[in-house]
Amino acid sequence: MYIVGQTYSRHDIYEILRIPENRRGGDWLNGYHRHGSDYYIFCNVGTPGRTGDDYDNCWHGDRLIWYGKHRSNFEQQTVKNLISGHYRILIFWRESNKNDFIFAGLGSSEPDFETRNPVRIDWSIKPIDIVTP
Repeated sequence: MYIVGQTYSRHDIYEILRIPENRRGGDWLNGYHRHGSDYYIFCNVGTPGRTGDDYDNCWHGDRLIWYGKHRSNFEQQTVKNLISGHYRILIFWRESNKNDFIFAGLGSSEPDFETRNPVRIDWSIKPIDIVTP
């Protein structure tokens, strides 16, 4: 289970989900990953990632302003899935790329179709304290 405000490493999440060693890594490490009917978003806020990528992700009140990968666009299936409302979106964020991620909660998408390449999606956080994977 994930508790809003608690910190989690990717390793913690692998263990919670019982991800086998040979299935760890890949797009789990690149910002967002689909696991069953859930999407996991891992974002840095106010700091570049470990690869040097620096997006303008920020908190605007209780809304997360989030940008997809550099070449993301609203025609990509993954982006369509993220904004479809058919998947749970679990949002994890951190202020330093050396820290673990803080679980923000479940996101509800508000795409900004004016901002492209990368896409911008504003995430409202649903008022729930504990989420069971």
